[in-house]
Amino acid sequence: MLKFIFKILYYIVDDLIHQRKIISFLKNKKVKKVIDIGAHKGEFLKALNKIESVEKVYSLEPQKKIYKELLKKINPKKNKAYNLAISNKEGQKKLSINKLRMTSSFSKINKKSKYYRIKKFIMGSQKIFESVKVKKLDTFVKMIKIKNKIDLLKIDTEGHELEVLKSGIKTLSKVKFILIEFRLNDMYLNYSSIKIHNFLKQNKFKLLKKFKFPFMPMEDRIYKKV
Repeated sequence: MLKFIFKILYYIVDDLIHQRKIISFLKNKKVKKVIDIGAHKGEFLKALNKIESVEKVYSLEPQKKIYKELLKKINPKKNKAYNLAISNKEGQKKLSINKLRMTSSFSKINKKSKYYRIKKFIMGSQKIFESVKVKKLDTFVKMIKIKNKIDLLKIDTEGHELEVLKSGIKTLSKVKFILIEFRLNDMYLNYSSIKIHNFLKQNKFKLLKKFKFPFMPMEDRIYKKV
């Protein structure tokens, strides 16, 4: 029952509060072309469809079961979906599948983390892995033949964000905005929000806005190329 209540509350807050704040900020930024890494069932895609300027969204989701759900949300005229993960290496990689599937990750858990213990108490734990196809961001962009500007690159990969960024140095040179999730807890081993921020700064991105997720130790940040 506790797990069910948490899931419902999470999705309501995400849809009615968190995503709306982000979309409200992006509405007047003339966003046309978007790459959505970690699309899940299309929650952000649904929000993006409220922005009139958006012309094309490339959504990536590695979990086979969730990818099938994502396909139901796709408008073939302006959306494309790929059963694929982005990382700093290519081939096949084991993805840890969590009971709250939108939190499935390549990242290793810090079992000493208080946040992890609370989450485990609410959601339970399971050791299920799925082998998923992985490409570097630069390889993916070349594959889909994007040669000009990418207005928005969204990254939500549960602690794997730095690896995604490092796999797309060429791609970052033509990205205008980056929307990226930041963890405000110690749930993942070797995760550093400071390293992510510094990497973006080194690649000439400036922090524009932080969107703190209500009642959760995480936030989304928007960076702009300068």
